[in-house]
Amino acid sequence: MSADILTLRPARVSQAEAARRRAMLLHPSNFTPAPSAAGETDDVAKKVKALAGRFECFHKELVEGGVPADEARTEVARAAARDIWDGFASQLRGHRAAGQQMDANVLAVALASIQCMTQALPRHPGDVVYASRTVSTARRRLQYNGGLLHRLHPHRTPAFNDAVITLQSLELFLTGGQQKAA
Repeated sequence: MSADILTLRPARVSQAEAARRRAMLLHPSNFTPAPSAAGETDDVAKKVKALAGRFECFHKELVEGGVPADEARTEVARAAARDIWDGFASQLRGHRAAGQQMDANVLAVALASIQCMTQALPRHPGDVVYASRTVSTARRRLQYNGGLLHRLHPHRTPAFNDAVITLQSLELFLTGGQQKAA
């Protein structure tokens, strides 16, 4: 950092240089997530396991209905992805109707983050490995974009956290089926 020697104030920086410095602060390599408390981690783990159990129940119903096991797993993933999408879309419409543009923009980013999942899962029924990879990619995008938005505008949306927990439990459900099959 340079300074004016006579006044000991920071020297003026061009707008381009200031923008470059802000961009570097937001770069993913400079992001260090805040450590979560041990209690928070336990709560999240409990929520993830509880949701994975619900997915197992839905899977069992589909299998008992005559759907092949792998196809039932990908159908559960597709249904969960659609629920997450519908939840974000509903909140987005509500924020736009209320004139809360910043919140609407945050939810639009969330929808874009999981779009890969909602489009890809219906195309590959029965491919559990592909479904697991797709859900993992959507979760990582959602976490990264949520963190980036939080650094730009410290306004945490609980929908991001809920969706990440749901996607983690969906990953656990999908990988659990692969481990049982092996």
